[in-house]
Amino acid sequence: CMKKEKRALVVFIDNRKIRTILKKYHPDYKKYKPHITLVYTFSVNDEKSLETHIKNSIEITKKFNILLKGLKKSKHEYYLYLLINKNKKKIMDLYRKLNLGILEGLKNPKLPVYIPHISLGIFKNKKQIDSVIKELKKQPIQIKFKVNKISLLTLNNDDSIKKIKNFYLK
Repeated sequence: CMKKEKRALVVFIDNRKIRTILKKYHPDYKKYKPHITLVYTFSVNDEKSLETHIKNSIEITKKFNILLKGLKKSKHEYYLYLLINKNKKKIMDLYRKLNLGILEGLKNPKLPVYIPHISLGIFKNKKQIDSVIKELKKQPIQIKFKVNKISLLTLNNDDSIKKIKNFYLK
């Protein structure tokens, strides 16, 4: 019997400014690349069905640009998010389509309502996160990015990336 592997579906955001912020404020920045999560960690037995589901979910989606802008603190714990300002609806549509069928009901327990974002850091307390927000607001982050693929990740036990398979948008 094959061991179920941990998976996730993401959009990678390759940007130097975001990587610099992560390096400074995210303890696990080495483990993964900046990304927007579309389907939280899951396991499935049927690889073929999974790939078919992904292809069907994105088949009519064309490449699109997003604008990353705006900081938000999580309600619980001290996570700092960079929000999607432009074309958030397109990310939401992908999220909704991908989280159906064999991937239905897989939600992040820490984020009951899906907010498309990139995590910029995890902090110990309110004072620390507020000071970082103040610092980051001095040079407001505004990043345009083209979304042209969805990446299926296979994860190691420590959640680092073992394997990436890309599915390209039209």
